[in-house]
Amino acid sequence: MSHAQEALQILLSNIPPFEFSTDDQRSTFEAIRQRLTASADMESELKALYKVHNFSDFAAALLWIADRAEKGGGSQTGAEETSLVLSTFRTAMGDTASPMGSESLVPDSDNPLAEFGEGSPVPPDAVLPFSGDEKQFSALLDQFVEAMQSGEEARVPLLGQVVAACSIVGAGEFAGDYKEYCGSLMEFLTYISENQFLDDVRVMNLLSNVSSPVSQWANTAPGEREGLLEEGIAPLRDFKSLFE
Repeated sequence: MSHAQEALQILLSNIPPFEFSTDDQRSTFEAIRQRLTASADMESELKALYKVHNFSDFAAALLWIADRAEKGGGSQTGAEETSLVLSTFRTAMGDTASPMGSESLVPDSDNPLAEFGEGSPVPPDAVLPFSGDEKQFSALLDQFVEAMQSGEEARVPLLGQVVAACSIVGAGEFAGDYKEYCGSLMEFLTYISENQFLDDVRVMNLLSNVSSPVSQWANTAPGEREGLLEEGIAPLRDFKSLFE
């Protein structure tokens, strides 16, 4: 069993049933837990879950935690990871209240994961899951940087979304500079999260510098992009020197 799979197995198994306000939430969470922990290819299962309507944030959070565990070589998780998993799962189920709250807002569907693995139909105005599109990535990165600069609570799940997006790019057929940028950015974001540097001014400055070239790159024709991402990649190659 990999460190990532062990970390998610422990984390998901340690969340008690009383954390969920309805039987639908409990049964859905348990179904996801069993499927992920039994799978020989957990990453593919998480990417499939990412495509299910409303579950992208939850899947992104799990992908982020799994990536941290695999790179860190350990399976320990804490209150921050548990809170992130619970909040994104409740939102996915349409329930933002605590378990002791009033009426649950679970969607009408009897089984929101009926098409887990294929992606469920989404309404025309829904935000589609990340597919690697450059402009979509640029918009997500801008949203994350703004949340970091303003200190919003949304920065933690957004960080998970950016890491998940970088993971998708890294595993897909994309341009070399795009893959290099995403790989370096994912390493940086994992590092600052693990070391609790989210409020560090050095992080804010570096994020501004490495994110600014992305918008221009994403809005430039593919044949004219050569070298545009280097301004963002270069500072990420040696980011650890800023914290030594």
